[in-house]
Amino acid sequence: MTRVELIATYLADLPSGREQEAANAFATGQTIGTWTPVPGITDAMRAEYGGRVIELRPLTAHEVIAGEPVEDSTSLLRVGFPTVNFGPQFPMLITTLLGNDPSTSIAARLVDIEVPSEFVAGFPGPRHGTAGWRRITGVAGRPIVINMIKPCTGYPPDVGARFVEESARGGVDLIKDDELLADPTFARVADRATAYAATLDRVADETGHRARYVANVTTRPARLVDTASSALDGGADALMVNGLATGLDAVQALAEADLGVPILVHTAGIETFTTPTAGGYGHRLLLGRLARLAGADAVLSSTPWAPRPLEMSRYRAVLDGCRDGWQSLQPTLPMVGGGIRADHIASLVEAGGADLMIGVGGAIQGHPEGTAEGGRVVMRAVDDAMARFAGVTA
Repeated sequence: MTRVELIATYLADLPSGREQEAANAFATGQTIGTWTPVPGITDAMRAEYGGRVIELRPLTAHEVIAGEPVEDSTSLLRVGFPTVNFGPQFPMLITTLLGNDPSTSIAARLVDIEVPSEFVAGFPGPRHGTAGWRRITGVAGRPIVINMIKPCTGYPPDVGARFVEESARGGVDLIKDDELLADPTFARVADRATAYAATLDRVADETGHRARYVANVTTRPARLVDTASSALDGGADALMVNGLATGLDAVQALAEADLGVPILVHTAGIETFTTPTAGGYGHRLLLGRLARLAGADAVLSSTPWAPRPLEMSRYRAVLDGCRDGWQSLQPTLPMVGGGIRADHIASLVEAGGADLMIGVGGAIQGHPEGTAEGGRVVMRAVDDAMARFAGVTA
């Protein structure tokens, strides 16, 4: 049998003087062995199922690997894992790549994967991608503006419809639920979708502009497709799921259900996965590779202009990872958000170009002249930025 490998790249903090030994132990421990020799392992087993160290070398501080700044005493470690061990699914993929227990794990941050095409073929990837968002909004040649409804939660559908109406009158392209409002008893997503679609239709009759509603359908994985279907039956135009809370395998299942609309993956809780410097995921790997494999048509990233800024190297790496030609997958549209105001728009466009979804919440709902005016201010800022950076965004 021909061995097919996924190659994982880590920024690893390995014991001084024992780097190779620790790396080899990790590769073995994550596949066929453990921290001490055990009987039963054969040469044939090693050849077919064992991990192998492909590269190990020291890095210098201030290097950047896949967008991730390098710390002192860090090594670059690349390990080949046979894909037959886990197959095209996230639970066992992540168990293999990120360590199974303290006896075999190392202090390492997973920052990249190289995957064979036959492995990628087992994942859905984006079904609609950037083109799908442009299709449902009718927006071409500029970033798409999405407004997340504020207050975040605590109101019934008829009250939410009033918030939606004012936002739509401001001219935004998409209106979505906050990540904190999914399918509670006081505001079922199907009921919201029905109320919001009727409101958006009425505003469109009056103004000629029809914003699209993105419904948060986050729930237990076993109920996710049914909840999404009920939102679409009510009139939702697209779906959102809190992908790190449900797990990427749930996102994969939703994409594979092929419900005919784009999926936005919200990344609430991302710092739980990316903050540890000697562990966790790199930003590009998590958002631009794994979420993209799972089927995210758009994925949320923070920015250097957020209240808690994301480093520019990580930000640019996320944008590139979502939109590059990796494995011939459709591009995932980066949604950038987190405390965004109208005066941030020019910087976002200069750094990220036109293929962005710009998320603005409180700066629209909290505008002193009202929500509709808040939307208009943001839309004017987008037009101004496009005029200013026409050469950059082309």
